[in-house]
Amino acid sequence: MSQSGRSTAPIAIAVVLAIIAGVVGYFAGSSSATATTVTRTVTVATGAGVQTVTVATTVPTTVPRTVTVAQPATTTPQYELHVAWITAPSEYDTHTYFFYRFKEKVEARTGGRVRIVLHPGGELGDQAQYLELMATGQLFMATIEVSRFAAYTDKLNFLSFPGLFRSTEEAQAFAESDWLLNYSNEVLQPFGWVVLGITVGGARYFLSIPEKPITSLDSFKGLKLRVMASPVFVEAAKVLGANPQTLPYAECYTLLQTKAIDAMENEVAAIIAMRFYEVAPNIAIIPWAYAWHFVVASKQLLDKLPADIRQIIIEAARETSKEKNAWGLFVEQVIGIQYLIQRGARIIYVDTKPIFDLLEREFINKNLDKIPPGALEWLRNYRASVG
Repeated sequence: MSQSGRSTAPIAIAVVLAIIAGVVGYFAGSSSATATTVTRTVTVATGAGVQTVTVATTVPTTVPRTVTVAQPATTTPQYELHVAWITAPSEYDTHTYFFYRFKEKVEARTGGRVRIVLHPGGELGDQAQYLELMATGQLFMATIEVSRFAAYTDKLNFLSFPGLFRSTEEAQAFAESDWLLNYSNEVLQPFGWVVLGITVGGARYFLSIPEKPITSLDSFKGLKLRVMASPVFVEAAKVLGANPQTLPYAECYTLLQTKAIDAMENEVAAIIAMRFYEVAPNIAIIPWAYAWHFVVASKQLLDKLPADIRQIIIEAARETSKEKNAWGLFVEQVIGIQYLIQRGARIIYVDTKPIFDLLEREFINKNLDKIPPGALEWLRNYRASVG
């Protein structure tokens, strides 16, 4: 399952600009949207060494941070459906974006027959509680991180394997595939849940202290790398040649600041939220693993709805899952990268092919029995189609 990596500076920059252009076009949409040109200094690791390149990118200064909910045709809903998510409401939070968009679509398309009641910020408990509430018909829908299903089944654990997906585009295409949606429902419906959509929470990149930039596979040798306390992450880090450390997340800022560790891996949003860039300003764009969020509904409640409303909900959830993926990519690749660069971070684009080839050979191939054959076939077909 090999795929060529980004091995030159022009290719790396082109990929970034293509992502920005596509997502900005998707969300900016209106010709009336204001825009600005942002000049960015990007550090690119290539076969010839590390180069610094200035890139000018046009991005909108106004982006969709809130959603105006359409007024329904009737003010007396026949069905009141409660939905929940764990993160606090935020103008850039992808879960907030999803549920406001979902509410807008369902209420408008049902002519007000359905009212969606929002419960953000853990109002109804944590994700483990959401699963219980949905199984018993006390909550209609929630977004659930894939690791939460491990208490019930190990058949979705493969999604978190480092090195399985080689780019955010590839991971998102898999998330939106019919194969994964059907497979997930076969696994989870017996527990009382229906999967209506799957989204990619973000790529986990490597960030490191000033003295230890990660510019190639060789940079991992002996690197004191903090990883999640997961056997697969520890195993994969060892494959890269690193010295994995499963230290408490809350202590990572101090550990990096005192040089007790050299590096860690995390999503752009978390790097910003925890201000890790202050003590680990080297951000190596190596998407070695992903967070996965499932849009899950109560099978009991969904089955009780009239067929026309049920279909509207299914369609709205899948549409909005794709929008959430695009919005998340925009936040990560445009807003997030700009934010980090403005605060002195060094964005390093690495030739990822040797890294992913090694992970495939020494980690993925040794865990093939834990990956559904259909997923492997999908990846082979996808990579053949994109070249």
